[in-house]
Amino acid sequence: MKIVLALAGLGLISATQALCPYAEQALKDPEFVKRYVEKRDPIEHEKMKEKRQSGPGNIPFTTFDENQEIDVTGDYAWQAPGPGDIRGPCPGLNALSNHGYFPRNGVVPLVQAWTATEKVYGWSCYSCYAEKVYGLAPNFGIPLTVYATLVDGDVVGQTWSIGGKPAQTLTSPVLGAGDGLSGSHNKYESDSSPARGDFYLENGDVSTLKLNKFKALYDLQKNAAVPNYDLATIIQHRKYTFHLSESTNPYFFHSPFAGVAVANAAHTFIPALMSNHSAKYPNGILDKETLKSFFAIFEAPDGTLTYKPGWERIPDKWYRRPLGVVNEYSPASFAQDLVQIAAVVPEAASVGGNTGTVNSFAGADLGNITGGAYQTTDLTNPQKFVCFFYQITLALVPDFLRSRALGSLLGGALDLLHNKIDPFVDPSCAKIANYNDAFAAQFPGAALNKR
Repeated sequence: MKIVLALAGLGLISATQALCPYAEQALKDPEFVKRYVEKRDPIEHEKMKEKRQSGPGNIPFTTFDENQEIDVTGDYAWQAPGPGDIRGPCPGLNALSNHGYFPRNGVVPLVQAWTATEKVYGWSCYSCYAEKVYGLAPNFGIPLTVYATLVDGDVVGQTWSIGGKPAQTLTSPVLGAGDGLSGSHNKYESDSSPARGDFYLENGDVSTLKLNKFKALYDLQKNAAVPNYDLATIIQHRKYTFHLSESTNPYFFHSPFAGVAVANAAHTFIPALMSNHSAKYPNGILDKETLKSFFAIFEAPDGTLTYKPGWERIPDKWYRRPLGVVNEYSPASFAQDLVQIAAVVPEAASVGGNTGTVNSFAGADLGNITGGAYQTTDLTNPQKFVCFFYQITLALVPDFLRSRALGSLLGGALDLLHNKIDPFVDPSCAKIANYNDAFAAQFPGAALNKR
């Protein structure tokens, strides 16, 4: 599940304002969040901070509301993708298009991407509560969608594809509409996915689910009395997917952003965003039927599993995680989940790759890559990881933009990047002033799909 997720520099309001009453102010005034945090009651702030730091995988959601149910009727009824509709490597995004929360053609405007993922999956609503955890209130939706748009989308039209390259638009004949998520290998999409194949092993097809990978996950709860694909189960699957790539793909590469951040998050998103919540299970439970529905898997009476590409579906009577300052899933939440992953699969929290043969994984010195701003050990420090998440984004995107030959549009694209991400960044975070990509030369997989 290689997930992404924004400009309408002037319009990120609409449906989100009901959930995030401060969103419009924060977008117009980047200093708003900082001022709001500073004037909050410090005692109450520390209580909220303590709750957040208890960890997303272990936070017991104390409330359940019927309003958490996601509508899958009427305009949001499931429809199989039609001819020309694009679907890609992320089951959660495919499901949004199949239900009309995203455009059904799979080409998503910046704003709609964030509002839909927050509404359906309960992604962090940035600055809604202005809770300072590691600086400014973290958010996945806007930074990831801005990243997708600038790196793999249509910069002028401000859209991006959840799968492959979309059809040309009025602006794309000149600048290109981007390669979409399926064409973003090593920039966004990465090896060692929960259920998709590696770029090299699959001749570039990173969108088609691999049944052996899904079955490996599915069988982890095969004999459980109450099957639940929770974080502990997913961590065991992460161990399998990482070592599978290491032992079968001589060009396996685990980059600072697409590997450490995205590939790991693709695993944690499964229990964090797909679990079904109820009065009985307010903290959510991800059973076999829900898992199969989101991954477009069908099971015959004899247990045979079949995959129908592009048929990902939000189940009937499915209730998302609750919203709120403690409940939303954010970079801080993910950072704590990454600590738990690293306890079982230490290599997953490092940059590196195979060096041309299988089982040759070598780590790279993150300090050298980031000009001393971050060390590998910082990736398992939640506070420092949140800083790293934003700073690596700010460091990588300008280079990607320059490679796209945007000409006079480069300045506007860089302004968008900083205007939408800088407000989330704690000023005390170390900046990556000198990103050194020379490290990648020792990993032949780093050059795959490079353009």
